[in-house]
Amino acid sequence: MKKKSCLLFVVLISLFLVGCETVTVETIESKKPNAAEALRLDKQADIFQWEGNILKTNIDWVDELELNEDKYIGKIKFNSSKAKDFKNGTANFLPIGAKIYSVKERNDIFIVKYDNVVKRYLVSSEG
Repeated sequence: MKKKSCLLFVVLISLFLVGCETVTVETIESKKPNAAEALRLDKQADIFQWEGNILKTNIDWVDELELNEDKYIGKIKFNSSKAKDFKNGTANFLPIGAKIYSVKERNDIFIVKYDNVVKRYLVSSEG
């Protein structure tokens, strides 16, 4: 009987200690970078906005990948050097009418073509 009482006492104390412990969990929300953040990090960044994402070019490892153009998805509709004016279809260096294509190998890289120029753009990851 003494062993059962002792075991019950240990279990009850353990439950009490676990129940009294306060655990604080911090949640860090991650959100997509916007044009202002991209240009703050690099004032000369060549970017455009598409489907709520900011895409940037001149990334060495992206330029080294073997990629194949897939489907035409749209074109640049607006130009702006001011981050506050960015919306979908806006670029700061690309000309209006530049054509945007998806690539077969990845869904976070796009190919943009205009005037015999071909550029690769990577979707900026969440910060």
